[in-house]
Amino acid sequence: MAFLNKKILHRSGRQRGVGMIEVLIAITISAFALLGLAGLQVAALRYQKVANFRSLASQYSADIGDRIRANAAGANAGGYITDKTYPANSTAAACAVSGACTPAEIATQDIYNWRLSMSNAMAGGWGTVSGDSTNGFVVTVYFSEPDKTATDSGCDNSVFPGGFSANDKAAVRCFLTVVTP
Repeated sequence: MAFLNKKILHRSGRQRGVGMIEVLIAITISAFALLGLAGLQVAALRYQKVANFRSLASQYSADIGDRIRANAAGANAGGYITDKTYPANSTAAACAVSGACTPAEIATQDIYNWRLSMSNAMAGGWGTVSGDSTNGFVVTVYFSEPDKTATDSGCDNSVFPGGFSANDKAAVRCFLTVVTP
């Protein structure tokens, strides 16, 4: 019996520290896995923000499309065709108070409100409308996408007014929709 006890004690003495090495290896593997998951979380947040901007661009395109369809007389008169400047809000706002707006004044107010809400909702949010009521209006929503370094090939960042910074114009995304009244 004494011989047996010596052998057991001798063998367990040789394996001291092996459990500690296993724990250190497990902690190292877990740390790398957690760092990988953190990187995935950062990427997921970035893609979520991009998806949110694209969703907003789609919603704002539909919004101005609905406004164009609701004011067909203003659309036929070219009231929704835009340029680089914000439309004057004073004329349309004054007629809205009196309740006697012309279709062109309604179109001016619609463009003003549309651009204002886009600039508040998205970084670099801006929009233009071109075309005519016969072939359809081309609604273009512009926005700056996070971590984007170059402008889309189909986007024209010269449509932004002078108040936009070079950073807003540097990496522009555009979302085009054709609206038929």
